Amino acid sequence: MAKRGQTYFCEICRQKVVVVEGGFGVLVCCGKEMSAVGTQGMMATWTTAHHRPVEGVTFVCNICKQKIMVVVETTGILECCGQRMHREEVAVR
Repeated sequence: MAKRGQTYFCEICRQKVVVVEGGFGVLVCCGKEMSAVGTQGMMATWTTAHHRPVEGVTFVCNICKQKIMVVVETTGILECCGQRMHREEVAVR
């Protein structure tokens, strides 16, 4: 179960996300469970070659309502509870 503030990393495409609202679903990217990252370790392996969204991109699980913010965006497909997560639309100001 992901907790608010935890960072997860896809070892295949190097997508990095931070949990905004926890849920009971398992975060999956590129068909593989994402790895929880501590304050050290894999932090050094993240590359700067991937797109970094200016204000972050938020995805939500329709089943458990887990919400994540993408910090490093790649082409990986994010899933939770066995289904594709949906991009949360930001209201235009």
